[in-house]
Amino acid sequence: VVQVRTSANLGSGFFINEDGFLMTNFHVIEGETQISVEVYHQRNGQLERRSYKQVRIVAMNKFQDLSLLKIEEKDAPKFSFVPLGEVDGLAVGERVFAIGSPLGLERTVSQGIISLKNRVEDGRMYIQTTTQINPGNSGGPLFNLKGEVVGVNNMKIVSVGAEGLGFAIPTAHLKTFLRNREAFAFDPANPNSGFRYNRPPRPAAKQ
Repeated sequence: VVQVRTSANLGSGFFINEDGFLMTNFHVIEGETQISVEVYHQRNGQLERRSYKQVRIVAMNKFQDLSLLKIEEKDAPKFSFVPLGEVDGLAVGERVFAIGSPLGLERTVSQGIISLKNRVEDGRMYIQTTTQINPGNSGGPLFNLKGEVVGVNNMKIVSVGAEGLGFAIPTAHLKTFLRNREAFAFDPANPNSGFRYNRPPRPAAKQ
């Protein structure tokens, strides 16, 4: 689990393989191309903090609020990564926990339970939890007790007297995004970057 920084935003993320591919929210990096990722490597039983600044945006989906990044520094090591689980096996009331950087406090853990597995807000499907989600948690993983990622922490409802209303994007949506990442490939030269449009069909030749 890592911290993702831009000139204007702060969020969290997590590695999905050892080659430096990692997930975060779209809104964490929206409008930014200069991104740094703070990683804690475990060496000789100690944690060593390192900042990576050669970070490429691979793909993004604004409507699902997902982004795929890759660390591309030449001397980067192989990275520890987290396994992706399934929401289907979860039950309402089951315990889950989040790790992220709320307000910049790295490696912060919070625990809660599943309130609902299929809450719809603004046309999107979420896992609703009582896990504390704060600014900086966005893009970080929601884990089940097996240590599998079951959601991408996304937001909380902020209103007077509201508590324990956290939301995460289910991993089913994350896996669909990854399988179809070429359709959302990032191209800095394209004003519609994040969405790849095919050329329109040519009119049929007259017989």
